[in-house]
Amino acid sequence: MAILIRNLFIFFLFTIVLGGSYGLWIIEHRLRHVSYSEFRYCLHNHELASTTFIGNKVIATHKAGDSYETSVPNPEKLISELQDKNIKIQFKKDRSDQIFQAFALIYIILLLLTVIISLSKKRKLEEEEKSKFASDKLILPDSEQKTVTFADVAGIPEALEELQEVVNFLKNPDQYKQIGAVSPKGILLQGPPGTGKTLLARAIAGEAAVPFYSFSGSDFVEMFVGVGASRVRDIFKEAKTNAPCIIFIDEIDAVGGSRAGGSTASGQDERSQTLNALLVEMDGFSSSDTIVVLAATNRPDILDSALRRPGRFDRQVTILPPDLKGRERILAVHSAKIALSPDVDLDKVAHMVPGFTGAEIANLVNEAALMAARNGKQIVEVVDFEHARDRIMMGVERKGMIISEHDRKILAYHEAGHAIVAKYLPDADPIHKITIIPRGQALGQTQQISVNERTSYSCGYLASRITILMGGRAAEQIAFYQKTTGAQADIAQATEIATNMVCKWGMSEVIGPQAVVLDDSGFLGGSSHRLEMSNKTAELIDQEIKNLLEHCSEEASCIIKENFYLLKLLADILLEVETLDDEDFQIIMECQPTERIAAGIHETDQCRTCPAANFCVHSKKVQE
Repeated sequence: MAILIRNLFIFFLFTIVLGGSYGLWIIEHRLRHVSYSEFRYCLHNHELASTTFIGNKVIATHKAGDSYETSVPNPEKLISELQDKNIKIQFKKDRSDQIFQAFALIYIILLLLTVIISLSKKRKLEEEEKSKFASDKLILPDSEQKTVTFADVAGIPEALEELQEVVNFLKNPDQYKQIGAVSPKGILLQGPPGTGKTLLARAIAGEAAVPFYSFSGSDFVEMFVGVGASRVRDIFKEAKTNAPCIIFIDEIDAVGGSRAGGSTASGQDERSQTLNALLVEMDGFSSSDTIVVLAATNRPDILDSALRRPGRFDRQVTILPPDLKGRERILAVHSAKIALSPDVDLDKVAHMVPGFTGAEIANLVNEAALMAARNGKQIVEVVDFEHARDRIMMGVERKGMIISEHDRKILAYHEAGHAIVAKYLPDADPIHKITIIPRGQALGQTQQISVNERTSYSCGYLASRITILMGGRAAEQIAFYQKTTGAQADIAQATEIATNMVCKWGMSEVIGPQAVVLDDSGFLGGSSHRLEMSNKTAELIDQEIKNLLEHCSEEASCIIKENFYLLKLLADILLEVETLDDEDFQIIMECQPTERIAAGIHETDQCRTCPAANFCVHSKKVQE
């Protein structure tokens, strides 16, 4: 369409220029027009040599050679007078209308030719673009780009060990051919976002020192049908000429999704054609081609089964967030690029960020460096890492937020309630920080850090987690005899944990060891659905969840009532200093009874009991 508009614009512009030039030429060369009386005067004085009649117009030529035209009211009478004076008379037809019609016909023909030529040229360009789309994207990495090796990858030793064999095959293919071994054709890197799948693929190419073809799944989905399949064929054709090499397809789920229940029953849409071409090409090259196909995805659950079978993607390497040692190694890699204080203990920093991926740890180090530079420091200290972690997890500190003194007091008691309950539960993680400074959507937070890396969670630990979450609401009710909306996030998180305990992890004696809720979102988390069940079973599940939440809430209330003196002391200190770390919290918890009485705080006569005695092992431990 753009080509047609451009050509039509050029055509009309040419027409205007040509018409304007013709008009100027006519104006310049047209005859002088005189009045009929002047013409009669020349005729009477015998000054005319000849006349030419064109309709009602007469072109008169003087004996001196000049010519002019005039309009004649009665041509027949004038002709007789001219004959009497022996003046030469000529007659011509008026062809102005015929010339105009011919010009209009030629104009229309030229216009149609312009449209036809434009459309044919557009079609030719589309065909040329189709034919060269795939080859345009076959670009090898820049030779000046920094080479990534396994030394730049940390925190995933199992994956590195698994992929070292691929590097050895690319370096020494004859060693495997002699013994008859065949290297895997394809390796699927699967895991949550930010765990280093793309970085690992580049490290393999850097270690093997072979060409690296990098593509995204969206590169194969174009507006023209068949372009994606053509591009796949061109990629493998180019790779065979540069073997040994690596083909890397990031986010392969964009084109490798399951064809079952697709939008077209025949599977002839663009994505299906691209997937079919990929399947054929991966079967087409032999083991002697020394081509390895790497692919990355965080949705392996939606990939087509034909893509994951042996002979195509023979191996699936799962890359999960790093453990404690892995996080420490990743911190060492990224902190080597910044000016780090000697007092910074990377092991302690790694404890501060449980569950962080490699990308999040890199962001943590960069945020800490930015904060240090913003405060005019020359080196990055531990406090910068803590502030960076709080900024990443909770958001920017809301210094301009105005909170009334009454609301600050409720918030201080709320956070103190979480901390007091966590202190006196046997399976709870130790307190790391308590703050009532608003950040992001949170008005305050009580942070806990596990001493040891947890790979599984016991029933007692999960019940303790729910009880700690209920501690904030319990402190508000006991201290102020009211409920506020500040416990909204706590209740939502506690309900999720209780639902998983009953419906996923089989921790309810009533429901038994069965799963009634399944996740369907792969590594991305989020959506889940309940299986089909009877109404009676659904009622039992809802009742068990309710009982667990109520039991944990009552247990939190018992702990708060028994330690109300510590709750008041901790809340008053929070109102004054706003933030307490783990050492400050331990000092407050070790406050002696004489100091409590001096502060005007008295113990209550109520003792702690656990009403959830029949639910889990955790409750039995509390009773003992």
